[in-house]
Amino acid sequence: MRLETTASGLILLKPNWDVPPHVQAFVSTRVGGVSDHYYDSLNLAVHVGDRLEHVQENRSRIQALLPNEPVWLNQVHGTQIWTDDHPVLQADGAITSFDQQVLAIMTADCLPILFCDSGGDILGVCHAGWRGLVQGVIAQTINHMLESKKPDDSKKYLSEMTIYLGPCIGPGHFEVGTDVLEAFHQSGALFMNDEFQNGTKPDKFYANLLKIAKNQFLQLGVDRVFTEGICCFENKELFFSHRRDRQSGRFASFLWKSR
Repeated sequence: MRLETTASGLILLKPNWDVPPHVQAFVSTRVGGVSDHYYDSLNLAVHVGDRLEHVQENRSRIQALLPNEPVWLNQVHGTQIWTDDHPVLQADGAITSFDQQVLAIMTADCLPILFCDSGGDILGVCHAGWRGLVQGVIAQTINHMLESKKPDDSKKYLSEMTIYLGPCIGPGHFEVGTDVLEAFHQSGALFMNDEFQNGTKPDKFYANLLKIAKNQFLQLGVDRVFTEGICCFENKELFFSHRRDRQSGRFASFLWKSR
């Protein structure tokens, strides 16, 4: 885990992935903000019960590190994608081909995913909780990247894409019921036998969001998938976790082109 501390005291996670040098990214932690109680201290979400003035100050501290204000999506566990020519804010993913356009995904257990094509021309992000993975948010993000790029060889384009799977709840802490397992089976979104393990009871299962996402990428022809397997549930000092704390803030993953 490569952490950096800014002059203002923010601790940031720098993704470990192989992308062109003009592609910039970082993941915020919970350290360096002004929020208190459940939201201590760098909560970036306005919808979780934190004081608005605290969130605004936290966001201003983040924005000081960015070339522009991020696209703050209203995430609803769906598959809608924000694009440069269709900037709908109620979405769970975003893509851009514009320089200095900052994409952002907020999470506190769900999986944040960063997308970069081989030349760093088209970038994407998405919010992948279990509902988004069932509904195909990964495929939707990739489809929008393909529509934007219009490559001559789609398979080659996908094979050269680079993905980063950020901090999310680890498989040992994400216990779900049979409804979640059945939702994946019915949607055809499961491809391997190791994505769910038996839980504490016969009708409970431990879901592995990282493996589910990796296997979905493989099915789409994308195998350059990087992750450090960081569990936000276990890293309480650095990351928010809704399942761990029930009432919590949100950290965010940011992606943009600096050229």
